[in-house]
Amino acid sequence: MKKLLALLLCLALCAGLFAAAMPAFAEEAERETFSSGSFEYALLDDGTAEITKYRGTAKVLILPDTLDSHAVTSIGDESFYFCSSPTSVAIPDSVTSIGVNPFAACDKLTAIKVSPDHPTLATIDGVLFNKTDKCLVCYPCAYTASSYSIPQGIKSIGDWAFSSCDSLTSVAIPDSVTSIGDYAFYFCDSLTSVTIPDSVTSIGDSAFYGCRSLTSVTIPDSVISIGDWAFSGCKSLTSVSIPDSVTFIGDEAFSDCRSLTSVTIPDSVISIGDEAFSGCKSLTSVSIPDSVTSIGDSAFFNCGSLTSVAIPDSVTSIGDLAFSYCDSLTSITIPDSVTSIGDWAFDGCGSLTLTVGRDSYAKEYCIENGLSYTYAGANDWLNS
Repeated sequence: MKKLLALLLCLALCAGLFAAAMPAFAEEAERETFSSGSFEYALLDDGTAEITKYRGTAKVLILPDTLDSHAVTSIGDESFYFCSSPTSVAIPDSVTSIGVNPFAACDKLTAIKVSPDHPTLATIDGVLFNKTDKCLVCYPCAYTASSYSIPQGIKSIGDWAFSSCDSLTSVAIPDSVTSIGDYAFYFCDSLTSVTIPDSVTSIGDSAFYGCRSLTSVTIPDSVISIGDWAFSGCKSLTSVSIPDSVTFIGDEAFSDCRSLTSVTIPDSVISIGDEAFSGCKSLTSVSIPDSVTSIGDSAFFNCGSLTSVAIPDSVTSIGDLAFSYCDSLTSITIPDSVTSIGDWAFDGCGSLTLTVGRDSYAKEYCIENGLSYTYAGANDWLNS
């Protein structure tokens, strides 16, 4: 029965991972929309129009500056998402606001055009930028160049900016950039290298999700947060250097990085997120520093090559399924500081013997869950 429950929970976790990986733009309150030709739009508070959907088939798409006599001033999130017809898009000067990369996953789009007199937007070689906040908004995903250098002076890489850009193998990020947005390089299948400069302080959720050709990445000391799913599904990633500046490793940050062999977690990290390294099947060793206080649910779930783990005295909680199905694990020492261990934390670890304190919470947990345990120095009698 216990094995069945563990399997069901495992399936639920996998389903959650799949759902989390799917495109998830911020939800907005329901607004009334109107149709005008191939466009849908909503009215803003000032009476101007925001394009919310395009249903046409034009290859060379020129966006209108009015819809039903309403000036078009905004392009909404997701409004052109997965449009497979346009090869180029021209944005009128009337547009002063643009949402999270509205042209993400337009698989034939090679160029975006705006007037050089546009008040807020600019394009350089077909790549769209917001002049106001110096953000790279959209790199057309059908652009065939294999490498790209972001212009010096750009401060941020927007959410979804390079998503599904299959031709890109390398991207050079200048030291003017301070943030890499959510899903910024989502499923850039051919991306093998990226240089993150010391100016970057945050790597967004799913920033490099599914970049399965990415073999190595160096995260600079300036970065203080690694988002949820940031490198999840980077199946070729063999090594990663996490700097001392990082305090939190997000949920599923490196999950399913199947080629990752070792990880050193720096002294600055206080929490290892849920499923942070789950499915890292080649991971043989991990060093957990004494700054860490909690190990999340399924943090090392199904790390089948992991043979030993040292848990420091700072850790107080170990989550559900934290080391479940790490079937090569033979020993873990649980310090007396641990006062909470989740359900099935060591399920499927058939060769594991836990080393626990004689009067510890961990000992009681082992007894209640039928786990093998021993004490430090249990065989000292041999030398007495």
